[in-house]
Amino acid sequence: MSITQFTMEEVRCFAGKQTLEIRPLTFLVGENSTGKTTALACFHIFANFLCGKGVDFNEKSSISHPYSMGTFREIVRNSKNKEKVFKLGFTSGLTKEKIEWIGEFTEREGRTEPTVSSTSVKFHDGEIVFQIGDEQHTGMQLVTFNQKENIYKLVCDADIFNRYTLQRHLDILDDFSIKSTSLLDGSSEGKMALGKYLAEHSNDKRNKQEPWDLWSSLHIFSSSPIRSKPERTYDPMKEISDPEGSSIPMLLRRLETSRKKEWEALKEQLVEFGNKSGLFQDIKIKNFGNSSGGPFQMQFKVRGPTTNVMDVGYGVSQILPILVQVLYTSIFQSSQRKEILNSYFLLQQPEIHLHPRAQAEFSSLLVKLANQGKQSFIIETHSDYLIDRARIEIRKGTIKPEDVSLIYFESKGNIVNVHNIGFDKMANMMGVPKHFRKFFIIESKRLMGFKE
Repeated sequence: MSITQFTMEEVRCFAGKQTLEIRPLTFLVGENSTGKTTALACFHIFANFLCGKGVDFNEKSSISHPYSMGTFREIVRNSKNKEKVFKLGFTSGLTKEKIEWIGEFTEREGRTEPTVSSTSVKFHDGEIVFQIGDEQHTGMQLVTFNQKENIYKLVCDADIFNRYTLQRHLDILDDFSIKSTSLLDGSSEGKMALGKYLAEHSNDKRNKQEPWDLWSSLHIFSSSPIRSKPERTYDPMKEISDPEGSSIPMLLRRLETSRKKEWEALKEQLVEFGNKSGLFQDIKIKNFGNSSGGPFQMQFKVRGPTTNVMDVGYGVSQILPILVQVLYTSIFQSSQRKEILNSYFLLQQPEIHLHPRAQAEFSSLLVKLANQGKQSFIIETHSDYLIDRARIEIRKGTIKPEDVSLIYFESKGNIVNVHNIGFDKMANMMGVPKHFRKFFIIESKRLMGFKE
């Protein structure tokens, strides 16, 4: 099961409902300030909510994600509508079953940040809606149902709503609605209808899992557009994963000293990329002293002798945190025999400080990892080299054209429209809007001496 679409409705510069086609390899392109980072932020935040991690549009510690979106009024679109709401949604697929997960966000009295007012789960033949009730509501109650159209609306008190994820809501209903427990109030007829409806969707015989199990097996990581600065010597400190990658040197040191097999596996892949991209030929951790708490250095062989990370090109230290995150995830799962069914990496401008050759090779690396089926990548980029290399990989047959998506954010006044561009087997673009790459065409004509 995977995410196939992401939708935003009435968010900042996006008027109405905008749909992004999500594939194992998805590129977000467009001019500055057209909402690409907003899309990444909303994707991460809504996924966190569905995974049971709460809703936080302004993560203070930046451990979880590098986004700070402001107040509800700064996020919801500035329109003439009196009732201000915005919506986020995912479409997920499991064999033939497609499920749409939608969250509605409003401004609650006494709070400035967005709060979830309702969530809904849409199957191909019906819908289940969960809404937060007022202070008089307790527990969970089935308030209305339409058995013919399979539309069921439940009201939950805030404690129930916040305590359980949307997936857990469905699990609870699937377990208890037929049994008429006190957890779910409502008419016996309605609860029996709801229980029967859920039972029809609860088991996928081929995969032996619930169609809503996606959110219990999802891993989301976002990188910051600016990564941490390199240091000549590192002093071990608390190792906490963050978008800037400041913990990566400590992780590498820990692997090198105490988890040799994982270190060798990761180092092999890092060096392979380093050679293909021309960034470096080898990587080494130099420890000072025998103590695990002693200082250490990261050293790279580029040309000639091994050199401190401070003395090589800045591109090495800026791409290293992303490389380690995307490569180590699969290595760790394999060594620990743990299965994360879906990992999504949201990467902001990974091409920063990279030579075009390195940009292109990084795209090939993402193609390779996406083909393994466990990792998906959504990349905000201004690099033609990343996209062109992905198209070359399509032509070579390395990746299927339907596994690559190019999403163009087009600004028209104060509104941004999203265009989903696909590829055929020869990597030709399909569904290209009229003004896509207009600037580059004009610049080429000017270079050749044509008048504008």
